[in-house]
Amino acid sequence: MFIESIDQISKEKLTGKVIAFPTDTVFGIGAKIDDSAGISKIYQLKKRDLHKPLVILASKVEDILPYIERPTDKVIDIMKKYWPGALTIIFQKKKSIHLILNNDIDTIAFRIPNSSIALSILEKTGPLATTSVNISGDKPINTYQEIADCFGDTIDYLFCKNVSSSKVSSTIIDATSNEIKIIRNGEIKIYNK
Repeated sequence: MFIESIDQISKEKLTGKVIAFPTDTVFGIGAKIDDSAGISKIYQLKKRDLHKPLVILASKVEDILPYIERPTDKVIDIMKKYWPGALTIIFQKKKSIHLILNNDIDTIAFRIPNSSIALSILEKTGPLATTSVNISGDKPINTYQEIADCFGDTIDYLFCKNVSSSKVSSTIIDATSNEIKIIRNGEIKIYNK
């Protein structure tokens, strides 16, 4: 179903379903983080290895804090400097947190996108487990028309608006130890000091 307005989506409507929407980097596909049916659908559509965890997009830091162990001051400074933006941070997950999408690992990855559309969707739905819209291993698809052509009506909600984006996937850093590790370089460059 094509959607043109944020008002057409809600947390309740997204249960068991997936949504594709533009971000500041590439179009993403997401499901509620506690929705096993929606998350399974992402893996099936993308033909993604079940051992590859999804990234969680959130609209604000307050949505992230319940899931992660207290980050170091250095990581907090990085969050303040680069969020919202094209930076994904892997955190140590709180031991008390049990999520369908990564219950077998002790880390969790978050990003706050610098996109008014994405942030508005996340405000309505809460944090979403996400990844790029494509078949795993292929280049991300970055227009709603290409997504519609590739996936047809297998995507439940497709935000039919193309926006200016970098078309470059986010930088990923591992902040689970004192030394920040660069996992993937994107437009944002992080250096250890």
